[in-house]
Amino acid sequence: MKKSDELKQEIAAKRAEVEAFRQENKLKEAKNASDELSKLVDECEVALAMEKSNFENFFKGAEQVDKPSGESIATLRNRAFNKLVLGRERYLTEDERKAYFNVSGSPGQPGQIESIDAKGGYLVPEEQMRTLQEFRKAYVALKDYVTVINTNSVAGRWPILPFQQLAFQDFAEMTDIQEGDITFSEATYSIADRGLIVPVSKQLVADADVDIISVVGRMLAAGAVKAENLAILSELNKLVTETTESGGTTTTTLKVTPITSYKALNKALFKDLDSVYYPQAKIITNQDGLLYLADLDDGNNRPLFTPDVTAPDTYRYRGKEIVVVPNLTLPSVEVSSKSYAPFFVGDMKAYITFFERQGMELAISDELYFRKYGKAIRAVVRWGVTVTDADAMIALAVEL
Repeated sequence: MKKSDELKQEIAAKRAEVEAFRQENKLKEAKNASDELSKLVDECEVALAMEKSNFENFFKGAEQVDKPSGESIATLRNRAFNKLVLGRERYLTEDERKAYFNVSGSPGQPGQIESIDAKGGYLVPEEQMRTLQEFRKAYVALKDYVTVINTNSVAGRWPILPFQQLAFQDFAEMTDIQEGDITFSEATYSIADRGLIVPVSKQLVADADVDIISVVGRMLAAGAVKAENLAILSELNKLVTETTESGGTTTTTLKVTPITSYKALNKALFKDLDSVYYPQAKIITNQDGLLYLADLDDGNNRPLFTPDVTAPDTYRYRGKEIVVVPNLTLPSVEVSSKSYAPFFVGDMKAYITFFERQGMELAISDELYFRKYGKAIRAVVRWGVTVTDADAMIALAVEL
């Protein structure tokens, strides 16, 4: 407990004592108790000022150093992060404070350090985030294929400039140059909080030098990728199916005409998709769609589906990368007792923008798993997904 909190308790008790003496008409005792109360109030104000100065210096970083002596920056950052998350901020050394500030910037308002559960967690330092990024590579992350923008706002508008058919015009000297007709637009976005709770051994995280991310990183990476993929696919799936409700019955219909051969896929890629999106175009499908492509040939038993010799486990169709999402995440569409594999062809970076706020925050609590002698790690991320160029993607479906 902080010194100021202890003094506040003493002040409350002393005020009750003064009030009791006053009601009993013991004026001398009440005067003596009042003097003691005044001293406690003065002492509490000094303690609060000292604590406030300590927290402000911690986050302001007024005294930064190039390299704290004795131990590596990475070790000190990791140890400081663990102490903060575990609620042991009072045990931070000066070197640990400076090292953590240098990597994390300002992880939050000073009040956060006093109450993790009420105000949120602490931003994951650079080294642990790199570990988390390595874990993400084990999964198909659609976030890697869209535009990612960091923002400090929870909602807002983002200006966009769709592709314009502009060209330089001939003109004669001393005559007006023809003006181009440019149409600007904007996309709205909103940031939502998303969380995950992971149980861990209490003894495991008791060590201040343990890398928390290495312990729960795979679960955090898997959970983050799945949530991101579902949000991105939710926007893509709107191109394939439409759901209507009538009389309590939900009906799903296809918004696209099912393709019957690879020529329809060629047409979407080479003709229907605007040529401005073609250089960055990719094909997104599920495992059913991958199998369909794998069985295609040109009529002379030559496969149209080829491996990328420069990248293992990567396949291409007509030179374009095929991004395969597991069926569990992107299931084939069931319509009128028929199953259709979806195909999304186009430039994902132009089509979708992923708005991200801050990084990942972690906090730890003993309460949830108290009876199991464990701790609960709470991870929180903040992001939103917005379609920014509706012309950049074309949806197809093939009957299985």
